[in-house]
Amino acid sequence: MIGRLDFPRFRTSTPHYWQLHISHKMLSSTFCDELGYLSLDQHTSNLFYQVISTRHAERRSTVITTNTIFSEWGNILFNTTIAAAIADRLVENSEVFLLGGPTWRNPKNGQTAPQQ
Repeated sequence: MIGRLDFPRFRTSTPHYWQLHISHKMLSSTFCDELGYLSLDQHTSNLFYQVISTRHAERRSTVITTNTIFSEWGNILFNTTIAAAIADRLVENSEVFLLGGPTWRNPKNGQTAPQQ
C-alpha cells in the first residue's frame, strides 16, 4: 500500500490518489507489512495519514506489522507529529501485540519455523 502511495503517478495526479484512497476506504481490512523497512518522505507520510485517518473514522480494520517501536515512528514517518497522529488512530479501540524472539526468516540463526 505505501509503495503505491509513493508511486510517482500519485504525486502528479490527484485523481489517481483518490482512486487509491477510495479503494482502501471500501476494503473491510487493510494490511501494511513491514512499516519502517523504508523511511517515508513528507508527501507519502501525509497520504498514509489520510488513509489511516479515514479508515479510523469509518471503523475499518487495519493491521500493521513493524519491527519499529512507537517511539521511533517519527524517524520513519517524516516527523513525530504525523507519527503520533497515525499511532493514536491505530491504537484507539485496538489490540496491540508485541512479539519477541528470533526471526523465522533468517536461516543463519539455526532455527526453522515449526511444522504445522
